[in-house]
Amino acid sequence: MPEIRPNNLPAADAAMFPTAQCWGVAWTKPRCERKLQDYFALRGVPCFLPTVARRQVYKSGAKTWSTPLFPGYVFYDCGAIERLDIFASRKVVELIVPPDPQALCFELRQIALALEKDSALREVRFGQSGQPVVVVRGPLKGLRGELLRTGSNCHLILKVHFLGKAAELAIDESCVEAEH
Repeated sequence: MPEIRPNNLPAADAAMFPTAQCWGVAWTKPRCERKLQDYFALRGVPCFLPTVARRQVYKSGAKTWSTPLFPGYVFYDCGAIERLDIFASRKVVELIVPPDPQALCFELRQIALALEKDSALREVRFGQSGQPVVVVRGPLKGLRGELLRTGSNCHLILKVHFLGKAAELAIDESCVEAEH
């Protein structure tokens, strides 16, 4: 499940995704994503930090923790806070404003919905492209992405074009149809 703080408001098609007028991206210093998320929460700024679970097995047992899906990036409502106030957190390297905020919002909704329904989402290299599809059956119904076949396996690729980032999850090919 994506980790979203209580200050975020639910969206219509992805219950865990906050609403925002204009999404921007804060490029953080290393390992400062959660601190920036907390900073936004204290100021009532809607933000989105997609996280995934990681598990490591040691001789003494197993440890599970959550880590950002896209390390170094926190998405926030750039209309809800001044640029100088963000840099005052001392956790941000650069602020990035997308050329098409609606496209970024759509792509982030897809990521939030995928994380809500399937925790196996993981980051992949952006360069791979597949056939544009829509998920029409199953728990991921409504997602739009690209279907990539590797051997006998199929993966749904969800891209954030603006950042050049992508995430994938395994999917049954019978659950998708080509997008028109």
